[in-house]
Amino acid sequence: MRTSNTISKIGAKILRKKDWPQVVMRYGWAVALVLVGVMAALASTISTQTFAQDRGTGATPAAGAKAGATQGTFTTSDAIPWKPVDPKHPGLQMFAVWGNPNEGASEILQKFPAGMDSGWHWHTAAYQGVVIQGKFTHTFKGAAPQTGGPGSVWSQPARQVHDDKCEEGGDCIVVVYFHGKLDFKPVDMKAQ
Repeated sequence: MRTSNTISKIGAKILRKKDWPQVVMRYGWAVALVLVGVMAALASTISTQTFAQDRGTGATPAAGAKAGATQGTFTTSDAIPWKPVDPKHPGLQMFAVWGNPNEGASEILQKFPAGMDSGWHWHTAAYQGVVIQGKFTHTFKGAAPQTGGPGSVWSQPARQVHDDKCEEGGDCIVVVYFHGKLDFKPVDMKAQ
């Protein structure tokens, strides 16, 4: 059984690009990818706590520092100012925790109504997601659907076709960290 010290050493090697092949060969892709996801989530959490002064779409570490913010903010779940994402997906809403999804990397909350299916699509940027509420299904093209509840995580490579669905029974909330600008490229699977 690996200790946390061993996992820390693996994580340190992952941070050094030249050590990637060694980590993958020794521990396997699954361990390497899980550690990258955990490290991204931790970095995101640390960053969010550092500059959570501005919860709008313009939040950045530099903007928080320039604004001279001396105190963080706290927003309860019932006070989140959800905004519609796209008229093509009625009911889908989002809230930018930090960053501006129209310009670059960001962390956003997405709220899917029960039963909503996004349809097959892809994004230019890679992202990681965590289910916060509901029963959520993520399907990679050519793979079996994966369904999970709160605490379930996934990693989505850039430009890979996939589908997202909130299962019946209740709305879903997911938090996603996009490595670049948020876009949505629909794919007609019937034409393929």
